[in-house]
Amino acid sequence: MRHLRPLCGHCIFWKSEDDPRSTVGHCHRYPPGVYVNPESGIVAQKFPTTDHKHWCGEWDGDKTRLDRMVRESAAVPA
Repeated sequence: MRHLRPLCGHCIFWKSEDDPRSTVGHCHRYPPGVYVNPESGIVAQKFPTTDHKHWCGEWDGDKTRLDRMVRESAAVPA
């Protein structure tokens, strides 16, 4: 049996670009990283950019954690 990895485009932490035709988006699983442009010295915060068909090692096939996070993200604050 082949193990299928969840794709970025199906992850609750992935946000696509504003263009609905775009397959590029950003991973919001963790806070943005801080980057310094070595030439200009400008500091920027960025989320990792990924394609909707990329995947990561965050999900190991155990849906328990993903299901919990989906429930928590849908919960209405009291």
